[in-house]
Amino acid sequence: MQLLSLREQVQLRTGQDPFSQMMRADTGMEFETLGNIDSNDPAMEMSLTIEGLPNESNGQPPNPFAVVYIIIPPQQQNWLQHNHTEMVENNNNPHFLKTIGFGDSGGLEPTMRVKITVFHVKERMTGMMTQIGQVIFTLNDVLQTEDLSLKLALVGNDGTRVGMLSIVSWLNDTHGNTTNLSHDDEDVFTNIVPTIRGRTMSVKRRSKRLETLKPLCANITTRTFRFETNDSVKLLVHEYMAESKFAFDLPIKTLQLLIEEEKTRIKHLQDLGQLTGQWKAACAVYQDICMSTVTTYTQQMKYLHSYQGCSFKPSSKKADKELEFVPLNLHLQRMTVLNEATESWGAYDVITAGAFVAHSRRARNHGGLKSMLHKLQESYTPEGTLSKVSKVKRACDLVNCVHLLQGEINTLCDSVCHEALQGDGSSLQAATLELEQKVKDLVLDCQSPILQEVAAQLTELHEDSEALAEEQTKQRQGQESQVSPESGTGSAPQAMNWRWTGSCFIKSPTSEPWDMTRVNTEASLVCLTSMVEDLVLNKSGPLDQPKWLGEISPAVIKLKSFVEIICCKVTYFMSFLDLIEHKDNLKLFHSIKVRRDIVFSQALTSLVTGLVLHLNALIDNKQVLEQLATLGVVMEIEGLLSCHGDEIPMLEDMLVAVDDLSTVSFQLVLESTQRKSVQLSTNNFTRASLYPDLNRHHVCVTIPLPQASFEKLPDKLQKGDRVSVVPIFFNIGINELATLAEKFGSTSLQDKLNEESLGRMFRYVKEYENLYMHPQAGGGVGSIPSLMQQLHNNVYTKKSKNVEILHLGAELCRKLHGFRVTSCKSAKDRTAMAVTLEQAQILQREHNLASHVFMQCLDCFRSEGVRRENAFKNIGQRKYAFNSLQLLSFPKQYRPPNGTYGNVQN
Repeated sequence: MQLLSLREQVQLRTGQDPFSQMMRADTGMEFETLGNIDSNDPAMEMSLTIEGLPNESNGQPPNPFAVVYIIIPPQQQNWLQHNHTEMVENNNNPHFLKTIGFGDSGGLEPTMRVKITVFHVKERMTGMMTQIGQVIFTLNDVLQTEDLSLKLALVGNDGTRVGMLSIVSWLNDTHGNTTNLSHDDEDVFTNIVPTIRGRTMSVKRRSKRLETLKPLCANITTRTFRFETNDSVKLLVHEYMAESKFAFDLPIKTLQLLIEEEKTRIKHLQDLGQLTGQWKAACAVYQDICMSTVTTYTQQMKYLHSYQGCSFKPSSKKADKELEFVPLNLHLQRMTVLNEATESWGAYDVITAGAFVAHSRRARNHGGLKSMLHKLQESYTPEGTLSKVSKVKRACDLVNCVHLLQGEINTLCDSVCHEALQGDGSSLQAATLELEQKVKDLVLDCQSPILQEVAAQLTELHEDSEALAEEQTKQRQGQESQVSPESGTGSAPQAMNWRWTGSCFIKSPTSEPWDMTRVNTEASLVCLTSMVEDLVLNKSGPLDQPKWLGEISPAVIKLKSFVEIICCKVTYFMSFLDLIEHKDNLKLFHSIKVRRDIVFSQALTSLVTGLVLHLNALIDNKQVLEQLATLGVVMEIEGLLSCHGDEIPMLEDMLVAVDDLSTVSFQLVLESTQRKSVQLSTNNFTRASLYPDLNRHHVCVTIPLPQASFEKLPDKLQKGDRVSVVPIFFNIGINELATLAEKFGSTSLQDKLNEESLGRMFRYVKEYENLYMHPQAGGGVGSIPSLMQQLHNNVYTKKSKNVEILHLGAELCRKLHGFRVTSCKSAKDRTAMAVTLEQAQILQREHNLASHVFMQCLDCFRSEGVRRENAFKNIGQRKYAFNSLQLLSFPKQYRPPNGTYGNVQN
């Protein structure tokens, strides 16, 4: 009892537990797998450097590793592990790159005692290490210095000095972006550091800029590092990982959109009227499939609405059917860099997400989406005997062309009315002439052979149905003599002219013959042009001109209505073509549709997450905003999937999902009380890309901006112009499965994907060079032309695991002001290696990171950065799911440091 009392008294007076210092010679390095208790938004941070550590008994420099403990006397009685640094290999004078944080946004406790214990790591894989020495101080000791720096002797177990610890610290500004604090800020400073109240001094302050992320992200994790450049200047690097607030919101809105698409398809099938024989049966099955899809999607949407789990989908839930529309492990990875000498600043974002795959729906029989679509397309009827283009592809192109012309015609009709209101005869004639040409183009499209063929086939079916109905009516009249001919013929509406809505019969908009619709459209155009000519030639007096608008308005309205009827009929006929082409493969067609919807939802959510964060970052860059309005925005996706085993269908799913993103555009609108969140909508354009689909339409993402941001947009964006998305997907497998594919299988799927992506990148770069690069601009190292040439050479060079393609694609994307997504199967392990490598490369390329620090920097990101926290969030362990044998097949720069990986349950 006396010994225990004496121990407590020593602790109260010194903050030290005398027995805790008597550590055994060897101890386990379990610190790396434990969580830290410091805040993600600390009030103060420290950078540690040690000089003069002794060699080991074998004469080799030690592998230093520092562990930080804290205690706040007298409330606390025992030292608590607070944080730790990274391990530095073979170094007597280690500069630890990872910083240590204290306090939080609520303030800092100056009486806190800090113990820093330095260990020599004997074996990182087993975690065995021995203590070198330690030092104890209070935070107040640091705060009382002029520049928040401190030098202390490191004391060994025998009481001798074993090195000198240097501490450089700064305060994090949680109230704004100021970098200095003087006596004018005394009230703010008093909250954070009460003990130096009243001092009129400047204190080093830094901002982590967390406030810019909080509106869009949740559960933000941060790490801070301090690196050295070739000029011996320090770089303060903040690493962030955050969950997207769109992770569940966007899939819900996507499901709403898909439900409306299915309901529209049901209506179009009902509009086909009364069919006979196989067509009637196929149409009924098709409608049943659509209704089943509506029911399933509605249930999933309700589940997501009521979901109470974490705000991202962890890899452990990748096979959950209820969450299949949610992207896997979606996070923002951000790195900010501050040069302490020049105060220059940069920020670099990457969206990390698991591959856009329908994990919950195994694809063993048909392969991935690409194989399934290929099988379906083999059943499509070609447009002609020698044509390789299917009727479905031509139908999608035709529908899009007709709706594009409709928009242009409506715009020109408005222009004609405007010129009539102005009374300008020459301008009115010019607008009318342009309108005439567009209407003629529309009528020409309506004479397309595929449209004529489908219209004739459907008309024939309706005639057969009418004949059958009349025959059945006559039979009933003969059997039921009490029924009069008038009542018998008038009791049922004709199938072709009427449609049952569920409560009553309504007149069908498609009852007019197709040829007559075209003739009426041409006649209405002739009527309008004749009227305009008469007005200009015979009624140009001062009293007549104000009446022009009133005279031509009826003719303009009539023309618009006939154009609308044409568009409705084209959609109607193409719905029948859709039924014709899929009637024998409805089960496969349904499987593809659902699988494609799932991966599209995941891809769209990742796109919106990256896009909104990207817009926030570049809203002050006028040139980049002009580029967005003119060329669209590049979304560069870096894939790490292999062309072997289960990852082949994953890669097939993903490439179809990325291709579908090319049908997405976005529109920036002024934020209002009614429009505060991102909204999704569709237009009349169908997917006519590499994998055409008459059932799904282009998606528009509406992004509201506050007035201050909206006013910075170019005029055409403020007026509602839409911005296109240019998705570019490069993939290189890096694991042992990729080795098997290269040696015993095939990488043709990956090779073709990279070649197509190169072409898409080349086209964008050419447009960019024509508009935004000076003709005399050089093509030196690091320039866009030079990078493009290097990328071309690497794509067409057969080289094992040529990750240089990924690096060049990422660098080009940033130079083209695009945004990036990095993905592997679960965005946890291989993705962690990729994003940390990119961060180190950016520091070296853009911020002059010292060459001798590169590998230490890379290991530090992987061992002490936020990606190990991502592993913990997904599987409950701070280890990457690799083993030593696997890593032998990885490119060297993609291998994590020892002790950070192991056989874990993935």
